[in-house]
Amino acid sequence: MVAKDEMQSSGEVRLSESQLRELEDNLIALGLEKIKVNVKLKEFLKNPYEYLYSNPSYIVFFSFPLALIFFIVGMKFTWGTALIDDVVIFTVLITITPPAMLHYKKRRIIKKIEEYMPNFLRDIGEMSRAGLTLPRAVATVAKGEYGDLSKEVKLMNASMSWGISFEETLENFSARMNTPLITRSVALITQANRAGGRVSSVLEAAARDASEIKLLQRERSGNMIVYLVIIYMAFFVFIFVILMLTATFIPTMAQAGNAAAAAGAGSQFLGAFDPDKFTRILFHAAVIQGFVSGLVAGQLGEGEFFAGLKHSVILTLTAWIAFTFFV
Repeated sequence: MVAKDEMQSSGEVRLSESQLRELEDNLIALGLEKIKVNVKLKEFLKNPYEYLYSNPSYIVFFSFPLALIFFIVGMKFTWGTALIDDVVIFTVLITITPPAMLHYKKRRIIKKIEEYMPNFLRDIGEMSRAGLTLPRAVATVAKGEYGDLSKEVKLMNASMSWGISFEETLENFSARMNTPLITRSVALITQANRAGGRVSSVLEAAARDASEIKLLQRERSGNMIVYLVIIYMAFFVFIFVILMLTATFIPTMAQAGNAAAAAGAGSQFLGAFDPDKFTRILFHAAVIQGFVSGLVAGQLGEGEFFAGLKHSVILTLTAWIAFTFFV
């Protein structure tokens, strides 16, 4: 009883084993997070372009400050004028254009890599059926030609030559590509390898599965390209109609308003008609229509809004050029 009172008076707190274990796990997790951050920083410093190419969204950390500087400087010189609209538009374009370009380039290469995945898996399965181990099979097929996939196959071979297991090598490859097709194939192969049995049969099944998925993707792209064309056509028709209104309707309304005001018998609406203000409203509508239509085009055509940024850049620039040079 005396010892307990002394412990309480001294302020000491004893933790149970479960609490100590939880504290150790938290400390380990915190340490691992710090290590991951350091590794990512070293990867970026070693090859900035390659790192940003693998993670297109991270380039926003560079494009956004540049866009912010442009916005502040632009606002300083255009405040109170209609040129503020141009500053806002190009601020957005400076922010989204770099990630849009990198994402488009990455997706284009990944599509080419996925085209060769069935052949790669099929060749690995044949090597495995011939009696070779999976690492040895990868080393053998690494000498072949698989287009854009050849680089990744050589990386996998080098990874296993450094002592990294076959499963971990495949998982790293899946993390680099980060696509449903490759993730599905890798998960199927690694689970079969852990369970044992005839891995060659699983590899052949994964190859057939990858071929069917690519076939479905091509069919979907072929079907959805019609909607992509419709979106572009609808936008260009929208721009054409707005330009016609700007060229014919607005001047006519302005002349009618001036004539009515001069005669002293015009309506309040015609007398207060401001052609510049009306043109600016149509300009805003065209820009917003272009940006949103681009996002919708990306969702319909490629299944993700991020892929629509390139369409948004194209359509927004089209609207800006139309009103800047043709109005």
